[in-house]
Amino acid sequence: MAGSGKFTLKIRDYLHAPERKRAYNEQHFSEAASRYDFATRAMSLGRDRAWKHQLVAALPDFPAPVCVDLACGTGDIAFLLAEKYADGRVLGIDLTEPMLALARQRNRTPRVEFVRGDMAETGLADASIDIVTGSYAVRNAASLQPAFAEIRRILRPGGFVALLDFSKPSSRWFQNLQYLVLKYWCGLWGLLLHGNPEVHAYIAASLRAFPDREELRRLVGENGFAVIHSRSFYFGVLELLILQKPL
Repeated sequence: MAGSGKFTLKIRDYLHAPERKRAYNEQHFSEAASRYDFATRAMSLGRDRAWKHQLVAALPDFPAPVCVDLACGTGDIAFLLAEKYADGRVLGIDLTEPMLALARQRNRTPRVEFVRGDMAETGLADASIDIVTGSYAVRNAASLQPAFAEIRRILRPGGFVALLDFSKPSSRWFQNLQYLVLKYWCGLWGLLLHGNPEVHAYIAASLRAFPDREELRRLVGENGFAVIHSRSFYFGVLELLILQKPL
């Protein structure tokens, strides 16, 4: 079951400078794309689909919203949004063409479109989007502050943001425990599926530089969003945040 063996970048060399992290993510997710859906289901013990359904279910009703799914991967959230909002339009944005190719193969509706782009530089018009979503997205931003600033810029007043991602505890002891569990559990699937544990051990490494729960909420508030709903999964290992931009 080993992969192609093409993935040679070392995590520790690439996560501390925005441009290097962006380059790392592009190669990382390109390598992971072919088995990404299976890996995500496996690493979540089959719960990933349920969490994504709950993300979309937590969003309010809209008659015909314009939605953007950041770091859309193979399109799971984009297609769920299209199901929920029958008259809406959905744009999926991802950095990697292999992911986008798989999403386009799955697409059966003209109301969903997939384009290559950076979540911090979408190229979309100011205040043009009703809903922004991201599953395992903002943690992978080359730089977190520009990503939140871009979300704020493109979102209409009163619009909503739904984010599902790993949640970093405040306690240093629990952070270390979380890091070790994720490093070896996710690394196992990187080894089995790609012949290289670093392909999915990246999840643990990316959390090292990610804000803890309290710091993330502070950053969200500084960028003009209010947390209107939150829910934890797997004893707080993951968290769903629903945010709103003030009117």
